[in-house]
Amino acid sequence: FLSNLDKSNIGNAELAGLSKDLNLTGNQYGNCVTVFFATYIFFDPIGANLLKIVGPPKMMSFCLLCFGAISLGTAWAKNYAHLLVVRLLLGAFEGTIYPAINMYLTICYRREQYARRFAYVFFAACISSSFGGLISYGCSKISGSLSAWQYIYIVEGAISIGFVPFYVFGLSSKLEDSWFFTKEESEYVSARYKTMSTFNPDEKFNWNQVWLATKDLKTWVSAAALFCIDLTSFGLTVFLPIIITSMGFTSIKAQLLTVPIYFLTAITYFICAYISDRLRIRSPFIIGACLTCAIGLAIVVGSEVHGVRFFGMFILALGIYVNASMNCLWLSGNNGNYYKRATALGINLFCGSSSGLVSGQIFTAEDKPRYLKGLSICLALQVLGAILTFVQFLMYRRLNHKKEDIIKKCED
Repeated sequence: FLSNLDKSNIGNAELAGLSKDLNLTGNQYGNCVTVFFATYIFFDPIGANLLKIVGPPKMMSFCLLCFGAISLGTAWAKNYAHLLVVRLLLGAFEGTIYPAINMYLTICYRREQYARRFAYVFFAACISSSFGGLISYGCSKISGSLSAWQYIYIVEGAISIGFVPFYVFGLSSKLEDSWFFTKEESEYVSARYKTMSTFNPDEKFNWNQVWLATKDLKTWVSAAALFCIDLTSFGLTVFLPIIITSMGFTSIKAQLLTVPIYFLTAITYFICAYISDRLRIRSPFIIGACLTCAIGLAIVVGSEVHGVRFFGMFILALGIYVNASMNCLWLSGNNGNYYKRATALGINLFCGSSSGLVSGQIFTAEDKPRYLKGLSICLALQVLGAILTFVQFLMYRRLNHKKEDIIKKCED
């Protein structure tokens, strides 16, 4: 919630006068969106491995404190150069958060329990985007010595810093040592590790596991699919309020109208996550979400009627987080060793987050506010993402058949 809030607030700040006050020209705003991902993607693979080495309390609280302080400090950026620097720093500390959360959940739960638990993470991301719109609306009503966009950064940065103590005192380096567990619950957690195929607390860092993940073709097919999927996610996270203004709404109303779109996204993901865990399948949800996103994007791009285009945004909302999250969960659930899984997930997120570098360059200032070029590219890549997911499914099915044959031979 806090990471997404501080990561996406540049879109709301833009509507509140950021570019005007900092004298941004041409595609300088898009460049500031892009550079965030230059450091973000670098720390994706690192964050997943660091979680077990450093420990959740130290890592999570330190990163939260840093990106909260950086977000708050952005309020005093004076020009294009200042904004570039703070966006680079923000990306560095936020890049470790998402993979760390993903890996922490794989420590806590079994594979068939991932999606429902991860639904809360994506629900938080969706709600933070809605919450960001509400904060921006409230800040636009403040009559103070600062601009509305400055109040947005101050309020949201302060919220993140205020939650740091919860991570310092709320998490433990070892799950079984959590202060809120009874003795019986701690013993249960320790005993359950022996029956889990996705985590062994005694695992030590091993470069061979890193190499196994790196040379695995499935890792790269998944990563390519996530790049296609995430281009839409990252693009809309930042540019959605601006796109809504092209439908005839004022900037203030556009901030508020992002709320129901993200709320629908959250509800849809909860439903899909529950069904996915019950059925123990991922690929149909990824493919279905990609095609749903493509249909929504086609409506937004193809129609000239504001009401129809706004309806297209709701169709897009049905799949925008389902495909990205299921992609990561599917890959995580198919790698047993912690460090192989962490490396595979890190590569996956590195490639997926790289799409953020592209989003700021395809959603350009001259194409504002409809962004037809950017949305059309997103549409094509959603279809490609569905195709790559099907290829990944065929690869997993082939491996499962091989395992079944081995089991049969052993039984005979």
